[in-house]
Amino acid sequence: MIANPAIPAYRYDPYSRQLITETYDQLGMRQARRSAVEKAMHARSFGLILGTLGRQGNPAILKHLEELLTGKQLTYTVLLLSEVTPPKLQQIVGIEVWIQIACPRLSIDWGEGFTMPVLTPYEAEVALGGVLPWWEEGDSHDDALRPYPMNYYEKGGGPWTSSYVKTVPRGNLPKAVLPHLRKKAST
Repeated sequence: MIANPAIPAYRYDPYSRQLITETYDQLGMRQARRSAVEKAMHARSFGLILGTLGRQGNPAILKHLEELLTGKQLTYTVLLLSEVTPPKLQQIVGIEVWIQIACPRLSIDWGEGFTMPVLTPYEAEVALGGVLPWWEEGDSHDDALRPYPMNYYEKGGGPWTSSYVKTVPRGNLPKAVLPHLRKKAST
């Protein structure tokens, strides 16, 4: 529903035999997430949470975010957590904004329950200037219908997605790799 706000969603209850139209506060969600991102744009200290529950955390996204923060001369602390809760984060002082690399819905659905912004990797990318904000993209004049990327597991997504693969132009391959590729090509 978040990624496709203009498409109606339905839920069928087989016990009551009722078809129910589902609703979602698209505008409210986008306003809350925009507020969190705008606060992060002015922050100087960040906490990076790498989720340890199952396969939610992705070290490649962590590394990318560390590089972004270091490049902007911002301080950060890395925290490994199996469960991200407000009481756990409140125990750590000196952090203005949290970026969680675990479940993207955690920030979207429960973000307002935290005392400070808790961003998704995509939202961090926006806050740090890596991509245009969703509120500036699209041709809709209705903020509730502007695209909000929910492509965390998409292979073709940006560096904030868990399946992102950075392509290296052939001319820029490390010299140690080139002889190996030449051998393969000649066989």
